[in-house]
Amino acid sequence: MRIDIITVLPELLTGPFSASILKRAQEKGLAQIEVHNLRDYSIQKQKSVDDYAFGGGAGMVMSIEPIDRCISSLKEKFTYEEVIYMSPDGELLTQSLSNQLSIKKNLIILAGHYKGVDERVRQHLITKEISIGDYVLSGGELAAAVLTDSIVRLIPGVLNDETSALSDSFQDDLIAPPVYTRPANYKGMEVPPILVSGNLKEIEKWRHEKSVERTKERRPDLYKKNYEN
Repeated sequence: MRIDIITVLPELLTGPFSASILKRAQEKGLAQIEVHNLRDYSIQKQKSVDDYAFGGGAGMVMSIEPIDRCISSLKEKFTYEEVIYMSPDGELLTQSLSNQLSIKKNLIILAGHYKGVDERVRQHLITKEISIGDYVLSGGELAAAVLTDSIVRLIPGVLNDETSALSDSFQDDLIAPPVYTRPANYKGMEVPPILVSGNLKEIEKWRHEKSVERTKERRPDLYKKNYEN
């Protein structure tokens, strides 16, 4: 998979992609993540990529021209299934959406900044808008990193234990059950006996019950979706 991220602050994305799972995915050749500085596509002498909004108002707006130049340049070399804009009013990122995007071959992610982008970018250059939550960040870079991580970790071979991703929270619209490790008894705090019983069938049953219980308690919206409809 290839993911191209367009941003005005590429330095914000140096850390997330140079460690842990995302780093290993790139080293294995399973994912290629390229970060593009939007200012490199500005025709302005001062490399500006924003301007005042027509009609007035506070804040600057990302201009359409450098964004179009960057996307067009990338499309001359690769075919992209989605051109994604990280926006607080986009489709909410869910595990299901990450699953869908993880089987794509090439993606472009545009990290918004300032007071957003020229509306013509959203109307004509973008195929999907995604939000990571109902709050506003200083820019879309961190949101782009979150989306990238949620996608890349699902690519077969990225995780050492490929079954790990399948048992993550929200894969089946349930929150993951409690997990424990050694020692079985720590200062009187004991691991549930079923987990050390060796009875795999009963352990799986216990885990499912705890997932349902935890989902009902912490995410009643998900519980209602799965068990009350």
